Amino acid sequence: MTTMLDDVRSLNEVPRRTALSLGIAAIVGMGAPSVAHAEGAGGGIKITVLYGAPKDPAQFEKYYAETHMPMVYAVKEIKRTELAMGLPGPGDAPPPFYRIFEAWFDSPEHLKQVTGTAQWKKIVDDVPNYASGGATVLISKIG
Repeated sequence: MTTMLDDVRSLNEVPRRTALSLGIAAIVGMGAPSVAHAEGAGGGIKITVLYGAPKDPAQFEKYYAETHMPMVYAVKEIKRTELAMGLPGPGDAPPPFYRIFEAWFDSPEHLKQVTGTAQWKKIVDDVPNYASGGATVLISKIG
């Protein structure tokens, strides 16, 4: 019998490039507001993508807003998405991450269902087209 933890662990057993891209999926223009596809996020699973500083922030933002995020928003099965930008820390230290993306799912099974589609693969394969600073993907249980 597999547990929810086993399911989450198996999600992390993907090739690094795929995990980075899973990362994905995430992302948007600097001026664009955060978008929630559904209210609330009680329980479930969350993908967090932490983007490193890109070589060309303007190019990143343009591609992210005009090309990548519309693909993400087209995935109606995502429960909720949220976008953020890192801000300088104390003493104006640069933020550890340039941009942060989060997507919520109802369960590990829901996450697997959505991320197993051709539509999601296209999103993942798109990440290297704009994320010149790299991407770190975290999968976590909410709650």
